[in-house]
Amino acid sequence: MNNQEMYFKMLLIRKTEEKIEELFSKGLLRGTTHGAKGQEAVAVGLLSHIDFNFDYITGSHRSHGHYLAINPDPYPLFAELMGKETGLVKGKGGSQHIMYNNFITNGITGGMVPIATGLAFSQKVKTKDGICVSLFGDGAMNEGYVMEALNLAAVLELPIIFALENNSYAMSTPFSYSCRGKIEDRIHGFGLDYHQIEAIDVETVSDKCKDLISIVRTTRKPIFIEFKTHRFSGHSKSDKREYVDPCLDEYWHKNDPLLRIENKLDPKIVIETNQKVENMIKESVERAIEDAYPMVEGIEYENL
Repeated sequence: MNNQEMYFKMLLIRKTEEKIEELFSKGLLRGTTHGAKGQEAVAVGLLSHIDFNFDYITGSHRSHGHYLAINPDPYPLFAELMGKETGLVKGKGGSQHIMYNNFITNGITGGMVPIATGLAFSQKVKTKDGICVSLFGDGAMNEGYVMEALNLAAVLELPIIFALENNSYAMSTPFSYSCRGKIEDRIHGFGLDYHQIEAIDVETVSDKCKDLISIVRTTRKPIFIEFKTHRFSGHSKSDKREYVDPCLDEYWHKNDPLLRIENKLDPKIVIETNQKVENMIKESVERAIEDAYPMVEGIEYENL
C-alpha cells in the first residue's frame, strides 16, 4: 500500500469519526460510541498486510477505524449506527458489535481476546499460514481472561498477533495508575516475544508490522505488539477529556499521524483525497438516513 492509499484510509477514518460526533450532536444517532481519532496509523499500518478473506481479525468497542481499514466504505457503518437494516449486522449491533467477513468485535473490554485465541487455534489446525490479529486497548491488560488467553497462546504456540493500542487511558484512568510495572515484563513472563511501536509515522508502522506478520506466518508462534498511540477524542461521546495530561496531548497533536503522512504528499493529491472522502461520507449518511429499520417480526436470524 502506497502513501496515497494509506492517507486515504487514515483520512476516511478521521473524517468518519468526526461525522459520527456531529450526528450524535444533532440527535441522529442514539446510544453511545467510542472514537479513535489519532489512532489511525495503527489500524492502517497493521492491517495493510492482512488477508481479509483468510486471516481473522478481532477488534474492541473502539473499532470503527479497524473496519474502515479493512473495508473503506463508511455507508454500512453509518447505517449500523443508525440501526438500519442495511447496516453491517442489520442494525442490531450498533457501534460496538461489528462484523464484516472475518472481522468481529464486541463491547466487552478485552472480550474478543480469548475468542481470537480460539480462532488462532483453528488457524493452526486447519491452515499452513493463516493467522489471527487481536486488537484491544490498555484497559484490557487488567482483565483476567486476557491474561489466560496470552498464556494459552504461548503454551499452544498459536499463530496470533496480540495488538495492544495503548492510548494511556482506560476510560479516564491513567494507565500508569491502573497497571503497575512494565507491559514488556508481563509479556516476557508468558514467554512471548514483545515489540513496541510508536504509531506516529504510518510508513514505519506498516514496515515493522509487515516483518512481524511474516514471522508469525512462518513460525506459527504468537507475538505481542504494544502500539504507543493517543486518542484525540474522549473515551466516549460524552467525555470532555478533562483528565488528559496537557503535555501528552500537545506532543501527540504536534505529531498527528494524519498530518505526518499528509505532509509527504503532493498538495493536489491532498485536496483531491479530501474532496473524495467528504463526498463519500456525505453520500453514505444521506443513504443511511433514508434506509429502512429492520422488521421486528419475521426475522430470519440464521441469515444474519
